[in-house]
Amino acid sequence: MKKTSIARIAALATVMTIVATGCGQTAGDPIPTVGTTVSTPSEETVFTEETDVITDETEAVTEAVTEAPVTEEEIATETAAVTMPEEEEDILIEGGVVYDPIQAAAKSWSETPMSQVMYVSFDHTDEKSGKDPVYARERAVIGATPIATYHAGDKVTIVAKTDTGYYKVKAGGFIHEEYLSDTKPGTKKVVKTTAKIEEELIDDGDGEDGESIFTEVPVTEEPATTQATAGSSASAPAFTSSGSGAVTLNGTVITAGNYRIDYSKRYAYKQLSQTEQKLYDEIVKAVVNLNTSVFYGNDISDEGAKKIYRIVLQEEPELFWMSGRSLSAWSTSKNLVFSLKCNNKDEIAAMQKEIDAAAAPIIKKANGYKSTVSKLKVCYDTIVAKNDFSLSSEGYNTSIYNGLTGKGQLQCSGYAGTMQYLCDMLGIESTVVCGTTSSGDSHAWNVVYCENGYYNLDTTWADPINDFDSKYIQYEFFLVPDSWIHNITHFDINSYKSNGQKYKLFDPPACTKSACNYFDTYKKLYSSKSDAEAALKKEVDDAIANGTYVCEVRVTDKAIYDSLMSDSYFKTIQKYAQGKSKKVAKLKRQKSYTQGVLVVHYDIMYA
Repeated sequence: MKKTSIARIAALATVMTIVATGCGQTAGDPIPTVGTTVSTPSEETVFTEETDVITDETEAVTEAVTEAPVTEEEIATETAAVTMPEEEEDILIEGGVVYDPIQAAAKSWSETPMSQVMYVSFDHTDEKSGKDPVYARERAVIGATPIATYHAGDKVTIVAKTDTGYYKVKAGGFIHEEYLSDTKPGTKKVVKTTAKIEEELIDDGDGEDGESIFTEVPVTEEPATTQATAGSSASAPAFTSSGSGAVTLNGTVITAGNYRIDYSKRYAYKQLSQTEQKLYDEIVKAVVNLNTSVFYGNDISDEGAKKIYRIVLQEEPELFWMSGRSLSAWSTSKNLVFSLKCNNKDEIAAMQKEIDAAAAPIIKKANGYKSTVSKLKVCYDTIVAKNDFSLSSEGYNTSIYNGLTGKGQLQCSGYAGTMQYLCDMLGIESTVVCGTTSSGDSHAWNVVYCENGYYNLDTTWADPINDFDSKYIQYEFFLVPDSWIHNITHFDINSYKSNGQKYKLFDPPACTKSACNYFDTYKKLYSSKSDAEAALKKEVDDAIANGTYVCEVRVTDKAIYDSLMSDSYFKTIQKYAQGKSKKVAKLKRQKSYTQGVLVVHYDIMYA
């Protein structure tokens, strides 16, 4: 995230959220296979939009957390074109806390200023971890995201008290009053250290990598070294854990409600060295057991340990309480320290039940089809229909909990993680991949194995932010090869920045096939201008008849694409649509994200 002036916050007030129900193919629909003509029913979707007035031919700009593309209206129409606003930048205020206008609008407490030094007095021993930490939370409410960890004896400077029973910490965040005392507890000796600590915000796919929005964890005492020895030559641990409520772990097999996955079979896991795999195991074990530190040994560098944490966070969506907020590598003790969204077993178990209930009908519907293309389309359509994109990473906006239940909003890592979770349940190989957009904003999507090879599947960009009410979904990035998107719309493939340097997580599978692409599978691919134009007009006819919006076909040649997306043809197709129905006010054409995939895309705006 970047800093900016307070004046730019006002742009976020333009967010418009429009909710509708969604549906995909029914169980009775024909099962699409590669090369088979398929008739699809109308589809209802959910989306949001942020708009700003721009001049003609200005390319759409993605949000700081990389949203879906928007449609663009050309100068040929009566109204100026619209797009998403420029990147909104965070404003650091007192204590290194980021001002988030969405969070601020939802703030439900008052603060009384004060200035006092207090001590963490909580020192409950736990038979698993040895001690339970005290969390400073992002907001002064129960269950808010933890952003820093403290232990008994730690000294904190208080700058305010809230009417919700929390003290505001100068270093950032809020600690509940029951965990603080005016006097230093005598049960714990605080050991000073000069150990170097590296602290950063782990990107959930929601902002620029490697820039922390939080102050460092207080360097008063190094975390206790755990029993794990990731750098040892012993084989991967064969542990059994009761885990966090509904979640259990046996070796490398995670069972969470109706979900079961052996993560050692994942593509990402198999790209790691044996030493790295051991650390991966220990991080998973710690998260399942609600612990927040792991020993990584001398065989892995500090940055290497943080990299493995990033991979676990990216590839294991079932660990939905895992946090990407704060990560520290203690160079002297070789301890990796992180935070969790939740450390309450009962709470996690209750949320898992909701996840199971939401996932069950999706899996049942998808399993009604034989082809992998159809199964993926069910997941794709449902995720888009259930969710609205959010600028905020608060709460579970990056997790499968929001992605499946629809109880909150979602960011791109949440879209990708939800797709990964459903693929796991359907037995479809999937890998989450991160990267950036052309403007350098972070993004996340999936690489899946479908029928005859690997394909990119970007669910976030099926759910654009625009000014339509419902029945909107687009398929530009439904099963596409690398050559259509790499360094065109998707950049820095599976890389991240930390302390000014760029690091690679792992090389994802190469996607070289195109036969399963949506437009090929559903017979919307054309090699001649006349055929493409006729098909596009039919798309307009069908959309008007059904009250839907998206009209899109794919062509095989850039010259055909350029012709059908030109100013002159825009006027022609708009006149055609207006002649078909008086309800048609105008058209929009989408260009910023369609050139690499050669999709001719027009949207109908109704009066």
